[in-house]
Amino acid sequence: MWTDTLPSSFEKSQGIPVTTGSVRQETKSPTQEEWEIVQRAQQYDETALASLYETYHPKIYSYGFLQMGDMSAAEDLASDVMLKMIESIRGYQYKGLPFGAWVFRIARNRIIDLHRRNRRRGEVHLNETLTSTLADPQTLAERALDHGQLQLALKHLTEEQRQVIVLKFIQGFDNRSIGRILGRREGAIKSLQHRALIALRRVLVSEKP
Repeated sequence: MWTDTLPSSFEKSQGIPVTTGSVRQETKSPTQEEWEIVQRAQQYDETALASLYETYHPKIYSYGFLQMGDMSAAEDLASDVMLKMIESIRGYQYKGLPFGAWVFRIARNRIIDLHRRNRRRGEVHLNETLTSTLADPQTLAERALDHGQLQLALKHLTEEQRQVIVLKFIQGFDNRSIGRILGRREGAIKSLQHRALIALRRVLVSEKP
């Protein structure tokens, strides 16, 4: 059940000072500020909803583009996720993780659905196209470096490794939040991250002759 104030346990977990008297600390952490925006959005406050939309729409677009390699598909994903966020926000419950982890889990599930649908239709995913047409990993790495196309380098990772790299180093989530988004334990996320970084290093770092 939602309350109008931030739970003290939440404050303590985020390192936010808690006062017992009538005077409270005025300084708010970014997490607390977002929590208050989420609470207002749950009452369908237009300003709060607009704030969440402006925050997460570009992040989901970036996430989708790096996963799918298609601007139109990424835009559709971002729009679909924002609509789902608004439709479901009243049911959101704080469970010790950032609100963003909940939003990205919606995106993650949507991408899984899209992959399944494409496979049923017999469509070839962009990942398969890139790896078949650019068979030489060194050529792919050089192209990624020359043009800043991280997406191309990510094609050499497994789907889960790619998810971890994007969520960790581009979106800034901690391992616990990534585990929640991907439905994996924190230890598994650390292992995936380690293997992904090794794989990326092989692609992005040119071997000396």
